[in-house]
Amino acid sequence: MKNLVLRDDMRERPLIFYLALEEFVARHLEEDVLFLWQVPPTVISGRNQVLAAEVNLNFCQEHGIKVFRRKSGGGTVYSDMGNIMVSYIVSSDEVPYTFDKYMSTVALYLRWLGIPAEVSGRNDITVGGRKVSGNAFYKIGGRSIIHGTLLFNSDFSMMTEALTPSFSKVSGKGVASVRQRVANISEFAQIGIEDFKKGLISFFCDGGSHGSDGEESLILDDMAVAEVEKIMQTYLDEDFMTGHEPEHTIRTGGRIEGVGEIDVFCNIKNGKLKKISFKGDFFPLCEDVDATMTEALKGTAFSPEAIDGALPEGMTETLIRNLRKKDLINLIWKN
Repeated sequence: MKNLVLRDDMRERPLIFYLALEEFVARHLEEDVLFLWQVPPTVISGRNQVLAAEVNLNFCQEHGIKVFRRKSGGGTVYSDMGNIMVSYIVSSDEVPYTFDKYMSTVALYLRWLGIPAEVSGRNDITVGGRKVSGNAFYKIGGRSIIHGTLLFNSDFSMMTEALTPSFSKVSGKGVASVRQRVANISEFAQIGIEDFKKGLISFFCDGGSHGSDGEESLILDDMAVAEVEKIMQTYLDEDFMTGHEPEHTIRTGGRIEGVGEIDVFCNIKNGKLKKISFKGDFFPLCEDVDATMTEALKGTAFSPEAIDGALPEGMTETLIRNLRKKDLINLIWKN
């Protein structure tokens, strides 16, 4: 694995530049790549989340906090210069396996530093029950993109004000607030942030060099950066950013253990399903869950029995991580 380096890596860039950089690496480079980055105060929402339900948009606007949406699933994240973002791009079709391997490696690095870190739940790394890292993934072709946070010395007072997670998400953790759920890595280890980053790069890159001249470093040239900036514009598309609520006749939803929060929007005409759409912090395993599920169910009578018969066994697990067919049916009809 190589550590990707930008020629002008001290330049301040928006968060969506680095998301676009992940896409560029996945589409155009063959190497397995890791790179670390930090951004000024920014909120980034999951692909299928409703911004207004997860983000205090007025507070963010008043305090100059940028708000963006990413193309991976998972929940909404606050990031600032005290939060180290990790991008990990590898050739793999087994995204869930790669995701678990990545989180286990990060937790192992923290334990190597003497921090009793554990992989917890769907996508967290915790210390003493408090979250120090959240992670998400998606796939482009045969390449897996995993990105995660490492809370090193982040400003939790700003995080608390900027994020407005649902009550079920917080209460399900047995805590009363976002602040009680999180911790900074600097609370547990006497190490500076730059040394921490260098150590993490070495841990993933087999002891490779951290500098731009190292044989294990991959330097991105100006032409590649220009291509990244073109991809960046897709994250500014208004329809993508706003994530409009799908047209629907019936809306239902809830939290499924191991899957996350899912809102299901069913558009029904003459007793038959016309379209089905999903919102939430679940992890999609294909590029368009809505279109794939709609293709399988379009024209099916809107009943538990008909939906059960129309959905092939195992299909739901290939579209949304850990989602069993019976759980989807129970969620729609609230059984």
